[in-house]
Amino acid sequence: MSEKQTKEVDKLVKPGRFGVTNKQLIPAIKEAIAAGDVKRLSMLKEQYLYTFEHSLRYLKKTERQYITDHLKS
Repeated sequence: MSEKQTKEVDKLVKPGRFGVTNKQLIPAIKEAIAAGDVKRLSMLKEQYLYTFEHSLRYLKKTERQYITDHLKS
């Protein structure tokens, strides 16, 4: 991931006291889904893979389905 992309992702997610956790990532994921921004979702997944994968369980079924349909991995 380039430095420019990293800066863009950092604007979306502000690390908390313990770094980037579900608390910071879930709202960013929901916002990207609401905007229909697949590029932003893929950037979040690339930057925060572990937290991204573990945050999916807290999303609605339709939101999880949107991610499954639009992100190939």
